[in-house]
Amino acid sequence: MSTLSDRKTDCEEERETDDIKVAPYLRGGGTRQQVVLEGNRLVLTCLAGGSWPLQYFWTLNNTNITDWTPQYRLSLLSLKRTDAGLYQCMVRNRMGAVIHRRTEVQVAFLGNFPAEEQRKTATQGRAAIISQPPLASFPRPLVTWYKDGHKIIPNNRM
Repeated sequence: MSTLSDRKTDCEEERETDDIKVAPYLRGGGTRQQVVLEGNRLVLTCLAGGSWPLQYFWTLNNTNITDWTPQYRLSLLSLKRTDAGLYQCMVRNRMGAVIHRRTEVQVAFLGNFPAEEQRKTATQGRAAIISQPPLASFPRPLVTWYKDGHKIIPNNRM
């Protein structure tokens, strides 16, 4: 039979738990790939647990892009094409460090069509082949053709 002095109070157990130091560990899997429209905001999060204070460090394509910070989010207010690549965060505290898996960020954009007009003449019953103008974009654009303001429905003759 135990006496009152042999038992630990809840407060004593909490104090002992507070004294235990825990190395950082990752919480959640994160996103492996994100496609974000050029000019939009990008927010990446690095969810981790462990003894405080936790500090976070971010890289892009293995190049440091931040210093150690207590902020677990990375925000880019207006995404540029050059911001595309592999992002990764590292978390540390006094007990150790852990590296989060990489997130690939792709920047979607649509370039400008050239101002030139294409005109083709074909005899009746013959095909008029009109090539798609070169267009820098990501992802690859879906092209819809129109004739006299009406959408051309693709068929096996095209």
